[in-house]
Amino acid sequence: MEYKGYLITPASTGAKCYSIATAGRGGKIPDVMQGVFTSTGVAMQTVDIYLEGKEKKVKTDAEETSKG
Repeated sequence: MEYKGYLITPASTGAKCYSIATAGRGGKIPDVMQGVFTSTGVAMQTVDIYLEGKEKKVKTDAEETSKG
């Protein structure tokens, strides 16, 4: 299943385990998204938390630049 630019797929390590990969060609998976997740819900929550943190960091950097 695709979720916000990432693929959540069944992991090869066992039943009812999931892993996250990039939806496009190549791309590096952030450390927080590496590993195996126990459900698609947990994997989706991890993607949400990562993207939320990334958005806040970009916003903070932009604010610092505008302040001069």
